[in-house]
Amino acid sequence: MRDYKKQLSGLLVAVIVMTAMLPAAPAYAFSLQDLMGQTSGTSSQGFVGLIGTLIDNLFGKLANILPAVPSNTGTGVQTPKQGKEIVGFYAEWWGQDTSSFNSLKANSDVIGTIAPFWTTLQSDGSLTNRGGDDHASVVDFARKNNVSTLLLVNNAKESNGQIPIHTLLSNPDLRTQAIGNLEAYIKQYKLDGVNIDFEMVPADDRDNLTAFMKELSSRLKPQGYLVTIDVFPKQDESNDVAAAYDYAQLAQFADKIMIMSYDNHGMWSKAGPIAGIDWVEKNLNYALKLIPKNKLYLGIAAYGYEWSTKGVNSLEYSAVMDLAKQYNAEIKWDDAAKSPHFAYRDMDGIDHQVWFENQESLKYKLDLVNRYDIAGVAMWKLGEEDPGYWPVFKNKLTIKK
Repeated sequence: MRDYKKQLSGLLVAVIVMTAMLPAAPAYAFSLQDLMGQTSGTSSQGFVGLIGTLIDNLFGKLANILPAVPSNTGTGVQTPKQGKEIVGFYAEWWGQDTSSFNSLKANSDVIGTIAPFWTTLQSDGSLTNRGGDDHASVVDFARKNNVSTLLLVNNAKESNGQIPIHTLLSNPDLRTQAIGNLEAYIKQYKLDGVNIDFEMVPADDRDNLTAFMKELSSRLKPQGYLVTIDVFPKQDESNDVAAAYDYAQLAQFADKIMIMSYDNHGMWSKAGPIAGIDWVEKNLNYALKLIPKNKLYLGIAAYGYEWSTKGVNSLEYSAVMDLAKQYNAEIKWDDAAKSPHFAYRDMDGIDHQVWFENQESLKYKLDLVNRYDIAGVAMWKLGEEDPGYWPVFKNKLTIKK
């Protein structure tokens, strides 16, 4: 019989010495006597159990001393603990666009939830139908394919471009009216809940928005409906555009929070990445200080922007590729932002710049999703994406339906 005690004792001494050499910290303190008490006397199993516990302590300390692996390496080696859900924002523009349904139909095996953009909430609490396809048939298809359906509702724009959400949010009676109308709509179409997409909310309405979500949650959750919200990204509380979103308070009432971590550059800015990886990670880091990771979804863009002296246009992926082909443009890669882009000169001699998202840039976003082990992703919008997104989703994520 082999003298396992002598061999294991030598290993025990080595592990204890290595552990003692590491910086002490109360969070990782342990008692050798306590560890000995976890073993079974002189048995080989007891010694092995002791060694295993000590090694766990050793490497637990090492894991908290060594620098973190950079998150934008694109390796995808992280092992998340929770499955990831894919949420697809769904929109048809007055029945003329079937791309969202086509994408849903093709990818219903991995899509967990859709949020159809079917209504707009007016300042008086009434709902305006945005048109689109046969809602009932979409819901029926989704249900048959184990896909949840959340009503996406945003705040209306006036003809002057103003978004008068303050009128509604600041008035308790109008909030109650709006919530009642949302409840009726959800029940009419047999939906699974609601996705609140209030944008450009004044900073002064921070508490009013929280009150609305609290009241909405109190009405819908007891009936088994999901209450979710889309929020603007931020890295601190100095951003007035995003100040109305009280992440910590909203997390108390929302089942899911989708951080719209895109449009770092857009209609209002100079040309640049839609969602540069460092910017996205900073947004995610801040959100995770205030929102539980099992409620947090990373917004994923499926489109691009084209800038020129004529203005700025939003383009779906297929239109981006058509432009590149038409002008024989070389698609380049910005390694810092992990984003593709190209430039071209049109027939009138006007220079254009195009930045967009594709399957390569998506990989780095999904590495963040896995690294920080958040709940999933929310893509705007179904039908605009690079078809290569779906193999990447399947390869990078452990998908939860």
